[in-house]
Amino acid sequence: MLLISVAPLSATPALAQVNSISTPITVATDKSTYSNGDQMTISGTVTAQLNVPISIVIRDPSQNIVLIGQVSPESNNTYSTTVTAGGSLWTASGTYEVSVIYGSKVNTAKTTFLFTGFTSIMPITIQGQIYNATYQITNGKVLDIIPNTDTKSLTIRIQPSGNGTIEITLPRSLIDSKNNGQDSQFVVQNDGVSTTFNETRTDPDSRTLTIPFGSNNAQITIIGTQIVPEFGTIAMLVLTIAMMSTVLYFRTRLQQRHL
Repeated sequence: MLLISVAPLSATPALAQVNSISTPITVATDKSTYSNGDQMTISGTVTAQLNVPISIVIRDPSQNIVLIGQVSPESNNTYSTTVTAGGSLWTASGTYEVSVIYGSKVNTAKTTFLFTGFTSIMPITIQGQIYNATYQITNGKVLDIIPNTDTKSLTIRIQPSGNGTIEITLPRSLIDSKNNGQDSQFVVQNDGVSTTFNETRTDPDSRTLTIPFGSNNAQITIIGTQIVPEFGTIAMLVLTIAMMSTVLYFRTRLQQRHL
């Protein structure tokens, strides 16, 4: 992570400025990109103890303040604090700025990170038909979602950055779970092991699952009782016509035999 110094501009390379003893304070984040709910570690160093806390301000792409906090430096002149990315003020996706002030505005440093926002959409294609699953994930990234019509399941391949959760909304036209015409619970597995989850239903045409995962998990499988039929509409129409043609053929042959 690039540490930004407020030392005067010179021909000295940027890296030398960061390591220079004249730098009053430095700041960095542990990652360059965060999603809603991710834990963010802000850390850095100071060159002297001023016996006052370090002020931390985070601003959104429009320079609106979304978070204010304080942290005191340790005896070895380092500091670190953890905050949660997201909340009611984090309304925009884009580049956010972290600014730290130590004692006075002269002792200031800044860095930036990308906030990806809240809801993402993953298109799932089955037999040329696209179904959109919307999701929010914390401490991880969704690589892809793979449907399996034989097992009536969806496999979500993830890349965790720690323990997290995924909240995914699935259209009933894509996958559902029913017993005698009534909604029944999905089966959810983390790397083949059944796991607990929460479900909310705010839309009659979809179901939303909130599923926890660990830092070592690679895939989440959602198993229902029905998924997009193995035969699409056109395939079923072709099959029906073929069956009708076969029936008519044999009926005609039988009629000819009795003439």
